[in-house]
Amino acid sequence: MIVKKITPRGFCKGVYNAIEIVKSSLMDDSLPRPIYVLGFIVHNRHVVQELTELGAITLDDRLASRSELVKHIKTGTVILSAHGTDELVKEQIKANGLKLIDATCIDVYKTHDSIREYLDKGYNVVYIGKSNHPETNASLSISDKITLIESVSDLDKTNLKEPLFVTNQTTFSLNDISRIHERIKELYPNSLITEEICNATRFRQNAIIKNNTDVDLCYIVGDPRSNNSRNLVKISEEETNTKTFLIESVKDINPADLKGVKIVSVSSGASTPTYLTKEVIDYLESFDNTA
Repeated sequence: MIVKKITPRGFCKGVYNAIEIVKSSLMDDSLPRPIYVLGFIVHNRHVVQELTELGAITLDDRLASRSELVKHIKTGTVILSAHGTDELVKEQIKANGLKLIDATCIDVYKTHDSIREYLDKGYNVVYIGKSNHPETNASLSISDKITLIESVSDLDKTNLKEPLFVTNQTTFSLNDISRIHERIKELYPNSLITEEICNATRFRQNAIIKNNTDVDLCYIVGDPRSNNSRNLVKISEEETNTKTFLIESVKDINPADLKGVKIVSVSSGASTPTYLTKEVIDYLESFDNTA
């Protein structure tokens, strides 16, 4: 069985920087304790577990807002996740007397800067993103003049007021955003459209399209909560017609799925530790699917 190792793999710069910020904070004795991380620092439970073992306390509850999560914390340090955080929550953290450390990805902040720039110019903003994703929530919190669009069907149900500035979540699907952009051009031809998908997401999605040729099966190693990992699966299935599984680790591989497979490809999300993907590749390279 041939194993195609699709690159790039491993942490993107935003993920790497966020993790390093948490680790260095844990080693800094001058910072107030406990040290909390607001939300998953990145969307990978293996990373979160490693940081927990080092002493970080992750505040995460899908049924509670970030404001609710920090409401009763009165001592310590709070580190913001890579995805961005509502400005009001930042102020709440400071008002509680807590030390605030920001690990937000710079690509997310570039989008925020663009949103503010065009709001100041009098534009209404269309934000293309996944509902309730922390990056989306942080972007929408900037102004009530931002309209969330998840799909082309959303556009047909929404009456937007021009002039329009269009931007997006940095980990959105290239193909999905292209379809939404085309529909916006049809409905609102004078819109100013930017495409803010980060390079880590773009390169991974394009690599799947380029390399999943004559492949029988594809594994994407990533956390189910990772939007960029799920989009890699979607791209693989829809654009290359390849049977694809999202797995968190080698433990999720079902040997029965490999029966008769001649070529298998492997990629990973931008928040997946390299060792997890390596374990998958090593397993596949040693697997005998003729037995």
